[in-house]
Amino acid sequence: MQVSPRHRHCAGFTLFELMIVVAILVAVTALAAPSMMDRVRSGRVLEAAEDVREVLAACRKYAIESGVDYHFRFELGGHFVVAIPAEQNVSIGNSADTDSEDAEFMYLSGELPETIFLRTSQGDTSGGETLEGPAFGDLENAGTLASKNWSMPILFRFDGSAEDKSFRVLDEQQRSCEVTIRGLTGTISLSGVFIMEEE
Repeated sequence: MQVSPRHRHCAGFTLFELMIVVAILVAVTALAAPSMMDRVRSGRVLEAAEDVREVLAACRKYAIESGVDYHFRFELGGHFVVAIPAEQNVSIGNSADTDSEDAEFMYLSGELPETIFLRTSQGDTSGGETLEGPAFGDLENAGTLASKNWSMPILFRFDGSAEDKSFRVLDEQQRSCEVTIRGLTGTISLSGVFIMEEE
């Protein structure tokens, strides 16, 4: 039995139809890709800021637990952060139940990815300084840390309070997150990620 031509129908798509579908997919991807990449990069900045917040929170915790004031410092224009005791040779504890001569002080350092940097907030004219190796206690990377240019210290007191201070975590495209420390309570907060104008 022979099928007449009018009953034949072709299954599948023509080459022209496939080319239209591919062109639409390419156009949609081209429109969505920059926005998605921007979100990924902003996410990296926010993740780095969260890592910095953890070191700040540890600094406050160490101060409260040891009864000794602690300093948080960040490498100016660099990637390192540290939490170290404010005084290296403390003879009298600030806390009635802490014998600081027997106390073991905690030291903590953190390093951010190479594409993330730390800077002072706009309008902050405080300079930087280098610190001697002993300032970093028994940290394995004390030698490396001693070669860095550090921010002025952000003080966390043994009573849980701190200094009012803010600084920035940013990437190469000036996506920035502001880290703010509230002095009275020692609370640490992060802004959303925003594009910083060139200074």
